[in-house]
Amino acid sequence: MPADAVPSPQLLQLLTRLSTDQKNELVIISGRDGKTLQEWLGHLPVTLVAEHGAAIRWKEQEWEKQTSIDPAWKDQIRPIMQLFATRCAGSFVEEKESTLAWHYRNTHPDLGFARSRELMNTLLQLIPNTSLQVIDGNKVLEVRLAGVDKGMTASKLLNHFKPDFILCLGDDTTDEDMFKALNSQSAYTIKIGTGATAAKCNIATQQEVLPFLEQLMAVAKTNKKHVSTQV
Repeated sequence: MPADAVPSPQLLQLLTRLSTDQKNELVIISGRDGKTLQEWLGHLPVTLVAEHGAAIRWKEQEWEKQTSIDPAWKDQIRPIMQLFATRCAGSFVEEKESTLAWHYRNTHPDLGFARSRELMNTLLQLIPNTSLQVIDGNKVLEVRLAGVDKGMTASKLLNHFKPDFILCLGDDTTDEDMFKALNSQSAYTIKIGTGATAAKCNIATQQEVLPFLEQLMAVAKTNKKHVSTQV
């Protein structure tokens, strides 16, 4: 269940260490809604992006909506998703402020995938000539405003921060837009998991991410000491 994917104490501790270094700008771009991100990570000095870019909370500031659309479109999409939820045991509909999502991670793999293809085809027939798009994510189908994705958001963040070093990690199909946008900026893009990707590098499992970041921080700390000694 999405609400159960709470950040671990180890992750929160690492994010705290990364974000409290004044030379770092830590940004978390998520498909989660702003309320959830605020509860999980709002105490950290980081920039939070909700629903792939629908809202941004710049570090230690208030949330700013990045889109404006009449939510009446949900009344057409919601019943269809709910129908598929009844036809596929273990699936469910999640409603966020700017998006509707049909999750099928807890379904029988074959049935869930088959139903997801049916639902996607149904949704694609409904949205032509609208400002909506269907996103085929990791065990989830999501309908949201077209042009709101992690790639567009990443480009906006680059223009804001103008960093001299960019490290980007992600494990979802929705992260591919972000990898593509950042690759043109000489960023270090890393796909967590296997499969085809636009990222330049790969880390096999999520369990390897925290040790990798720990090593990166250790090297950075060593280099700082070396520079200080030379000076």
